[in-house]
Amino acid sequence: MVEFLLHLLLKTVFAGVTSRPDLLRPPAIILPAEASAAPEGELFVAPEPPRKIDSASLGVKLTAPTAALIDMRSGEVLFSQGDDRVVPIASITKLMTAIVLLELKPDWNKRIAIEPGDNALEGIPYLKTGDTLSAEDLFDVMLVGSANNAAMALSRSSGISREEFVARMNAKARVLGLVHTNFADPTGYKPENRSSALDVARLAATALGHQEIREALTEKEVVVKTALGHERRVPATDELLHSFLNQGEFQIVGGKTGYTEEAGYTLVLRAKKGEADVISIVLGSRTSDDRFQDAKSLLFWGFKTFEW
Repeated sequence: MVEFLLHLLLKTVFAGVTSRPDLLRPPAIILPAEASAAPEGELFVAPEPPRKIDSASLGVKLTAPTAALIDMRSGEVLFSQGDDRVVPIASITKLMTAIVLLELKPDWNKRIAIEPGDNALEGIPYLKTGDTLSAEDLFDVMLVGSANNAAMALSRSSGISREEFVARMNAKARVLGLVHTNFADPTGYKPENRSSALDVARLAATALGHQEIREALTEKEVVVKTALGHERRVPATDELLHSFLNQGEFQIVGGKTGYTEEAGYTLVLRAKKGEADVISIVLGSRTSDDRFQDAKSLLFWGFKTFEW
């Protein structure tokens, strides 16, 4: 039944959003829990998408060449710009790394040392060679600070080879219907880590369904201690955690940044306002400030233009 529902949503929810016949769009971002609970033989009806209350508004001007805004419950694409492009996504890749790690059921108390090979890929060196931390602390540093060496150390210590780990990332992408996504390493550093805006939305929705990932990505800072007692202070790369989007009636459920020369500045962010629950994606911004401003503009436009 689930396969039938996914097929139905694939044909209806995203029908007509693009003129590209070669782009197979993913099904609704999240299959609502009610679907699996529906009585056998009864067709589940997806939630109604939000209603557009400002008919004159055609969208929002962004600097990012690739962007999208998705309603979490219905899977409706509220805004899209270049979402048929397949582009490097940088450290957004770490969302899939986190998913695969959780599926491998890690021992969170296991002590893991940063080895020289874990520093093979560039990144902010919050952790130094020889630092030994629990797997749980490394997991938080990987997501909060987007530390490449933490991702490399965790994948190396996962009980499988690096090649098999990346293969599992790609296999999970296929399971999730991410047909325009490919992973080449656990960090996102290589430009072969590529995806589309709508694939990224589905990846983020799946990742943020895990409490461990969600909790890490709402931390404004994490402070960890190595086995030798050295303190490592790691600020969140998501600057919007300090913005109006995470105050009062607004709530950030989680977000992941990324940057490489090939990808530019990237950001996927899930946010709520009252009944509204949306995911924004901006890929390829020229500066860090641009990506955060684009995300704020996109979310504010969505909250103002639609009614839930």
